Amino acid sequence: MKNKIDQDKCAKCKLCIEVCPVNYIGIDENGLVNFIPEREEICLECGQCMAVCSTNAVKISKYSYETDFEQFPTETFNFQEFKDFVSTRRSIRNFKDKPVEKEILEQVLEVLQYAPYGAEPNKVEISIINNRKKIEELLAPTEKFLDDVVKWIDSPIVSRIIKLKKGIETFNTLKNHLYPMSKLENYKLKYGDRITRGAPALMVFHAEKGAEEHTHNTLIYATYVMLAIHSMGLGATINGIVPAAINKVNEIRKVFNIPNDHEAVISIMFGHPKYKYNKVVKREPKKINWIE
Repeated sequence: MKNKIDQDKCAKCKLCIEVCPVNYIGIDENGLVNFIPEREEICLECGQCMAVCSTNAVKISKYSYETDFEQFPTETFNFQEFKDFVSTRRSIRNFKDKPVEKEILEQVLEVLQYAPYGAEPNKVEISIINNRKKIEELLAPTEKFLDDVVKWIDSPIVSRIIKLKKGIETFNTLKNHLYPMSKLENYKLKYGDRITRGAPALMVFHAEKGAEEHTHNTLIYATYVMLAIHSMGLGATINGIVPAAINKVNEIRKVFNIPNDHEAVISIMFGHPKYKYNKVVKREPKKINWIE
């Protein structure tokens, strides 16, 4: 068995048994805390058992206490500080003509080491263009893609096919959001770049089309990155046009070097904000259903 518990170190607190989400750890026939061999195949390799162990007795073969774990910070922020932080994040669509420093970008990506995930995390990949000239290569083909969206929705047959193949959520997003804006030429390059808004950098999250929970994982990762970008004094916003175009236009897919068997899920455009906001926008409260 590849995973083990060092019985000389084990304090027999049984916390590893409590926190294991798949009941992979239990008490063996000798009364010792141990992994259950027949349940090894369903181990999520989440590291919870190692993280909760105060004596470093638990060992998942994938991890090392020396390289894969850190002690909790002694200080963090309270709720009001957290609320103040998230309330000041704005979707930035106006950027300075200034590249994003590589060191800042590397720091931002570090937060993904602490992001939670569902199923297998390593199947999500990230493609980053930190070069405005390179980003400009995808603008013309994306403009054509948006023109095609108008034609598709205007066609009863094609729009029905989209609804059946992509699902009602994607169809409604196209019909109620992207279609009217494209039809009114909002994204036409003759008015300037309203597709990537002059952003100096773009990040695309993608994975194999059938990869387990990759859609959920990319949304989690993108949220962490957005907040990290904000913490570094940069500005960002989610861009749904670029992933849609990548998935339909090979020319754009090649710009990002995304494999043919991958689908782009979400993208973030970011850079140094051109303007400073002075007010917080309070959104409409979400509908809450209290069940007692």
